Amino acid sequence: YAILTSNPLMGDGTALFHATHKNLLTGAGISTAAIDAMRVKMATQKDAGDKAHALNIRLAHLLVPMALEGVANVARDSEFEVGGNNDKTTPNSVRGTFDVISDARLDATSSAEWYGAANSMSHDTIEVSYLDGNDTPYLESKDGWNVDGVEMKVRIDAAVSPLDFRTMAKNPGA
Repeated sequence: YAILTSNPLMGDGTALFHATHKNLLTGAGISTAAIDAMRVKMATQKDAGDKAHALNIRLAHLLVPMALEGVANVARDSEFEVGGNNDKTTPNSVRGTFDVISDARLDATSSAEWYGAANSMSHDTIEVSYLDGNDTPYLESKDGWNVDGVEMKVRIDAAVSPLDFRTMAKNPGA
């Protein structure tokens, strides 16, 4: 989550979420229209080059602070449009099209910002890398001499980085 909230620079020298990357939306609360706008932004991202084609990246996950979990679940599950005219006649076009992932670490930075991400099994999103490919913790122990017991030391060498700005989007919230 620190990658999302810190908005690091990508290889092109531009922040992960930036207008240049076309993945930073106009601030809005979670609604059918706002989620649909994020879905369209992600799907219409283009590959690099002179003959750029739309990548058709699908919104798979809505990453929200705990403060927005309820409204995100309602937007995902509601039969009718959320946040519109609430006349209970317009179908919810984003119903059931994404998972909601909520985490209190996002609340620590902002209780209004929310993010979208593609399925990491299909697209490069954020990568966790381990030193020498060792993804298990290193454990070392030493018998106590002055006290009864065992001293334990545990460490893991890992790094996290965003891979592709086109597979993620941010809405700064309302």
